[in-house]
Amino acid sequence: MGEKREYRRRRRPPEDMELQQRQVRRRQTQEPHRQPRRHRSVQEEQPYIDPHRVAQGRRMSRRKAERKKRRRRNILVVILLLLLLVAAYAGAKIWVAVQQWENKAEKSDFTTSDATDPEEDEIINVAVFGTDEDGVRADVNMVASFNTGTKELHFISVPRDSKVIMTKEMTDYLESKNAYVPEQNGVYGQCKLTELHAYAGENNRCAFSVAMLEEILGMKMDYYVKVDLSAFRQIVDAVGGVDFNVEERLYYVDPYQDLYIDLYPGMQHLDGDKAEQLVRFRDGYVQKDLKRIEVQQQFIQALIEKVCSSDTLMRNLNDLVKVALDCTESNISVSEALKYVKYVKALDPAKITSDTVPYLGNPGRYVELDEDGIKELVNERIYGIAPQSSTEEQEENQFNESNQEGNQLNEDV
Repeated sequence: MGEKREYRRRRRPPEDMELQQRQVRRRQTQEPHRQPRRHRSVQEEQPYIDPHRVAQGRRMSRRKAERKKRRRRNILVVILLLLLLVAAYAGAKIWVAVQQWENKAEKSDFTTSDATDPEEDEIINVAVFGTDEDGVRADVNMVASFNTGTKELHFISVPRDSKVIMTKEMTDYLESKNAYVPEQNGVYGQCKLTELHAYAGENNRCAFSVAMLEEILGMKMDYYVKVDLSAFRQIVDAVGGVDFNVEERLYYVDPYQDLYIDLYPGMQHLDGDKAEQLVRFRDGYVQKDLKRIEVQQQFIQALIEKVCSSDTLMRNLNDLVKVALDCTESNISVSEALKYVKYVKALDPAKITSDTVPYLGNPGRYVELDEDGIKELVNERIYGIAPQSSTEEQEENQFNESNQEGNQLNEDV
């Protein structure tokens, strides 16, 4: 094996050491902040800040801030897109519901000789029909007449058993369709008002009933609204029920009609089911359908008062609109209906009246209508024209009063 070599540390020559010391002294003179820690004072002991690192840190901070801003913008965009999608979906549903509601209106080709388009005048007349579940028979036939100037609302009801005779236009139309034309007591086209709705046939029921109400009352109808029992229950439930005073014990059971009425007298809160029992009861009344009409009118007035209260209207607006679109039928368009919404809050319960058309004698199988009495009622309620008899009485009273004053004057003289 080779000999082990010994390495000794090479010593620098004195010249090199002097050069190194000079370089150290020069650096210390030019860069005092780079002096050894043991030579710095407390105030001078500050960390060295690299300007390149400072610039890089600022760039990173700006990038983080920009990333946060972009993230916030993205979140806002997503939220806005979701809101737009929800609004579009809700709008589409409303549009579909509106189209379905407007398409439910009858597409009747039956017209009367004096049929005209509804005019925008001060008085709005709406025919209201309340039908059974299948919508064939009209048990409720009334007119709601609203005066946009005086804000008065008048209801005039016609009994379901009223004796009516179809007009020539009606019988001719049914004959042209090879449909059945009723005949009672040798009178061609005679029937009850409630039966007219059924004889008219599909797509003509409301058209026939509207024409007959115009014939009976001598006034033009602007629109019609048809409400079945299901819609009536839902409307009452949509407003949270109605407080109503039931005058007497109401009990009636008819499994064939699926009708069960069981109400006790007194003030009580009626939901949709109990309200239906109230307005359908009639066999226990002495006046049968006439008393039922009176009770129906009283309940409708209580229902209107509940609907027109601002808190109820705003709280249940969505439910009311949904029920109106889903469960009712009308020939009024949504755009036309919106024009009259502003009058809802203007309704004053003190300016609501309810009347039943006058009739002759005691009602039997048919109710014989009093044409002259109906004319006076319509003139007084709808057009504000006092009955002629009342005017004559007022003139006679005034004449008597003037005569008495003249006689008194003569006595004094």
